[in-house]
Amino acid sequence: MSEVAGIEIKDIVSEKMRFSVSRASLLNILSKVSGVVERRNAIDVLACINIKVQADSIRLIATDLDISIFASLAANVSAVGEVKVSAHTLHDIVKKLPTDLDVNFEVNNQGRLLISCGNANFSLPNVISNNFPALEEDDYKSDFTLLNTDLISLLTKTKFAVSLDDTRYNLNGIYMHTDEEFLYCVATDGHRLSCIKKLKSANVEGEFGVIIPRKTVMELLKVLDDCSEVNIKLSDRKIKFTCGEYILISKLIDGTFPDYKAVIPALQDKHIIIESKKLSDVIDRVSVVVSDKVKSIKLSLQKNQLTLHSNSQECSDATESIEVDYDNAPIDVGFNARYLLDALSCIKSKCKLDLSDSNSAAVITDEDDPSALYIVMPMRT
Repeated sequence: MSEVAGIEIKDIVSEKMRFSVSRASLLNILSKVSGVVERRNAIDVLACINIKVQADSIRLIATDLDISIFASLAANVSAVGEVKVSAHTLHDIVKKLPTDLDVNFEVNNQGRLLISCGNANFSLPNVISNNFPALEEDDYKSDFTLLNTDLISLLTKTKFAVSLDDTRYNLNGIYMHTDEEFLYCVATDGHRLSCIKKLKSANVEGEFGVIIPRKTVMELLKVLDDCSEVNIKLSDRKIKFTCGEYILISKLIDGTFPDYKAVIPALQDKHIIIESKKLSDVIDRVSVVVSDKVKSIKLSLQKNQLTLHSNSQECSDATESIEVDYDNAPIDVGFNARYLLDALSCIKSKCKLDLSDSNSAAVITDEDDPSALYIVMPMRT
């Protein structure tokens, strides 16, 4: 046994191997597995995908030391063995091969991986290192199952609000937690917040709170369509997802997520209800003249009318008004247009926009789904 970056790894001996597999099936699995691998890596083996050929299938493994993904695929196997080759090079090759054909793999006497498909032939070096790191199993304390559609909804409706600021590492993921009644997914970057909840199913026992890294979320979403249910196991340090032929194990973010409920406005006395797409289209049109990195727009509410206005440093401006059912005091408030659009993109039909004053956050909810809540902080325009 040896170690790479503090992670225990097992020695693997490569054997001469030979198999063939459907190009379409292989491309599908490589597109989901290779994303874990960073394109630039100081450690050669971490740039590789490990292919283990078994009696009637192949098992692919990729890792960046924080996330490991395992996938199985049926194959026509002539000789078992194991090989480690560049993940992205292999993916790029298979992507460009002729469609509707099988891809043949063989390790030659020099230890190189030979790939052939139709009249195309390739030869790739096998990384000689016998050490392929993989995250070890952990002492999982929670074990439950979710429908893939529920997990997809929870993650896609929150991931856009995850912070990209590495200095705020505790905001670099989605906070999945429970209380007595609900399972929540929450994300915030300090300027906007997304909170989605669903009733806890009977198999979600106890209460927990973990921060799932953004990269883990993005890689997980690639495989969720391949199963109907997802098994989730949690420990203090890791989370494990089992989805059909895929297993993804990831480290959790070691930090404390802020008390997000404290920033949810308690009283908003100004409300409008409008088709989400209609409001999105107007915001998109009005913000097009703003070339700044932060697309600032102003919303002005008056009796039965919402007016959106923007202007840029190049002296361009845009204004558009739409009729709304509103009979309250006038209010002007500025927002980042992209933040509004991200929230509205999660709402299919009507949304409710709640405001208080020009210095308070906007609360956006889905009229058809009370479990979804979005908050966008105001900005000066």
